[in-house]
Amino acid sequence: MTVRTADRTLDIFESFARRQSPITVSDLARELSLPTSTCFALVRTLVDRGFLYYLRPRGAFYPTRRLSMVADAIAHHDPIAQNIRPLLEALRDATGETVILGKLQGLGVVYLEIIESPHAIRYTMTVGSVRALHASSIGKAIVSAMEQEPRERLLSQLKYPKLTDHTIRSRAQYTKSLEEGRKRGYWTNVGESSPDVMGIALAVRIFGDLYGINLVGPQSRFDRNLKSYVDALKATVRKVGAVRTALYDD
Repeated sequence: MTVRTADRTLDIFESFARRQSPITVSDLARELSLPTSTCFALVRTLVDRGFLYYLRPRGAFYPTRRLSMVADAIAHHDPIAQNIRPLLEALRDATGETVILGKLQGLGVVYLEIIESPHAIRYTMTVGSVRALHASSIGKAIVSAMEQEPRERLLSQLKYPKLTDHTIRSRAQYTKSLEEGRKRGYWTNVGESSPDVMGIALAVRIFGDLYGINLVGPQSRFDRNLKSYVDALKATVRKVGAVRTALYDD
């Protein structure tokens, strides 16, 4: 369930992120399929709050730097970014692969931190992206770490749409994959969400809640370096767990 006004406000800023140029109220209303009066009211409110400005009266408008300043102030004190990101960066440096921190959001996994690989051929995604739970190594790791009752409740709602030829398509297959992960000590996604891409993941508790950390990249590199990647991931999760203990106890 979403609050429509908040949803539309975010749509406005995401529109500017895509376009990167000023726009008029009428053009924005058409782009977002909004009544012109609704769009005008939203824009007027954001102008009054200093988040948008008109280049000329009744003409095109554009965001001010206030949104960026607010976001920077928030991000500067983000406990995850301050305490966990350096460990994720070290994992990226040790393996050369993209590192992602995520957690459950509904029936998906939301990406909270992404540390990209320096390789020309690498996995790329944006922070805030939500990926299908049934085709995510992070999702498998977190689901496996859940208590039985909430895990069963979640699995009863899970759908299995096909994303690739290797996507898990049923609860029986998903349960089997979870069990295989428990036996090997880490969870995988081998071409299940994107062809020729592999991910390995482990769950960790941060601030008392379950998160997942994964390495992801071309399957060919993972096939050659799997053991060293797994060892590096496990070492990072131990370090993240120790940071979590100190912060959460405080």
